[in-house]
Amino acid sequence: MEDEQDFEKLLADLHERFPNMGYLVQNANGTSIVELYLPEDAKLPEDISQRWPIEELGYDNQQWLDDLRGKFKGVSVAGTRILPPWEEHREDDLLIYPGMAFGTGEHASTQLALVLLSILPLQGKSLLDVGTGSGILAIYAKKRGCSKVTGVDIDPISVENALDNAKLNDVDISFEVADAYELKGEYDVVSANLVTDLLLGLREVLQPLAREFLVLSGIPFEDYNRIVESFGEPYLAVFGEDWIAFLYRRT
Repeated sequence: MEDEQDFEKLLADLHERFPNMGYLVQNANGTSIVELYLPEDAKLPEDISQRWPIEELGYDNQQWLDDLRGKFKGVSVAGTRILPPWEEHREDDLLIYPGMAFGTGEHASTQLALVLLSILPLQGKSLLDVGTGSGILAIYAKKRGCSKVTGVDIDPISVENALDNAKLNDVDISFEVADAYELKGEYDVVSANLVTDLLLGLREVLQPLAREFLVLSGIPFEDYNRIVESFGEPYLAVFGEDWIAFLYRRT
């Protein structure tokens, strides 16, 4: 896969269709190879299988885990090292087990959300992470001093993975299986690393939830105007690898 924008669109599309997928990305000579780890009975839609060359690897669970150990080495984002638990680490590192959930810290949308969270005064704040995936944003916020953190996801496998990651980091976070459209209450900070269409559909839910700050990520740069037309001009926007994340501040 040689077109970077096509690659990013594909990854976002796959995450929307398979929220509990695991994946690894390899880059060689300008070509990206995406390895997907899906349940045995999962089938790729025809529009994807016809457009891209597909090869079935046939991994069992142990092969998949061994492969992850060999390929996921971790990243550094916003002054924080994000590592798998089998790598040598320090107490202030953020540990993420790359299971069947989105959010190892390698994707630009996750990194941009972390950058925005890193500049917020999180000490003593409450935070809600919508579509928490691996729990990476919620865990980062808790380690940065949030007093109360809640992460929600519609996928039970993601919530299980997030709970495991919270234990790895020795942090107390409430992770729940929940439909984002039914969320209520108010939090100092709300983060949502989703896809554009979901963010737009959730606007009337997300805005009232955020008492002070709203972080939106998972947005291809080409969707900039769509988000601004719906949510308004952001307080701050950050860019990276054809992706964009927005920070909204309530006054």
